[in-house]
Amino acid sequence: MRRVLVLSHTYLQPTHRGKLRALAARGLEVTVAIPQRWREPWFGRPIDVAWERQGGLEVFPLPASGMGKRGELDKATYGRRALKALLRDRRPDLVQIEEEPNTTAARQVFSAARRLQIPVVLMTHQNVDLQLGWWERWKYRRMLRKLTGLVAGSDLAGTRARQDAPNLPIAVIPQLGALAPHEPQHVPHEGLAIGFVGRLVATKGLDNLLRALALLRSSKWRLMIVGDGPERERLEALATELRLAARVRWTGGLPADQVAGLWPDLDVLVQPSRAQDNWRETNGHVLIEAMANEVAVLGTDSGVIPELIGDAGIVVPNGDVAALSAALERMTDTNARRTLAQAARARALRLYSDDAIAERTLEFWKQVVK
Repeated sequence: MRRVLVLSHTYLQPTHRGKLRALAARGLEVTVAIPQRWREPWFGRPIDVAWERQGGLEVFPLPASGMGKRGELDKATYGRRALKALLRDRRPDLVQIEEEPNTTAARQVFSAARRLQIPVVLMTHQNVDLQLGWWERWKYRRMLRKLTGLVAGSDLAGTRARQDAPNLPIAVIPQLGALAPHEPQHVPHEGLAIGFVGRLVATKGLDNLLRALALLRSSKWRLMIVGDGPERERLEALATELRLAARVRWTGGLPADQVAGLWPDLDVLVQPSRAQDNWRETNGHVLIEAMANEVAVLGTDSGVIPELIGDAGIVVPNGDVAALSAALERMTDTNARRTLAQAARARALRLYSDDAIAERTLEFWKQVVK
């Protein structure tokens, strides 16, 4: 195997391309195709992408349409002629689609690659049963069963896919790795520095975090909230109602490179996601980054979170405000927190570095493409 084509909007952010660079460093010619123009959901600014090459990694922008003002990826389509020309020109030994199988873009790329008899591997984070009609369900299962292989972002996602495609080769590998600093540098400060990074939507459970902190009013702590979304106004009102506003800093959404600069200022990252309306947390990359930077991690048992944290942090039942508060109180102990932070970094270096994820990905590709 020499040439690989990866398609995903995830790699619009250059900081997310570490896995791809690590694959290229292993002697592969890696082309990553991304939408030429993209708007992050909700309050994101438009992003325009230019062609570039870094060693064995080529970034190739494809025209895309149908995403709407909020970047609804499930409705997006790539330019048909541009996609066909890219596949014919690069003639990859393997195509990996890192979009959910029920999206139009994934089905489009899958069909185009199949017509050229190129093996296709798909990556999915879907960890609950999709509420599909019979026709959509039939197309979904048919696509899974014709794949060369599937990469699941979590054990739950792998288990879910096996129910629809029991004979499909499946590997459980996170989509993105983390770039770990050689020596994490933490800024001394007074009290417990808590961070939350994510979209401000109901499923992220930030209201529960605020209520848990209200039970620790006598402790010294401060909270930094990085992100934006439709729940911001309600959450700011809740912080004021709980008399926490003076201890909470709202940064709004930040680019990935600026988020990377926050880790020295944090003692603990909290991901308080709740299970809700046939939804479980699918994205734990921010946890991986915090762990790699020797920041202690605390999360709920929603979706992928407990799989990523393992025994290197604290996991509490989702929606349990009292348990969340008790875990935060435990984090105020400097020695206990340091032990957890060191365990988190060791786990991240072993399992979630860009090199570790690239190596597991390449090994799976070689297994499924003979």
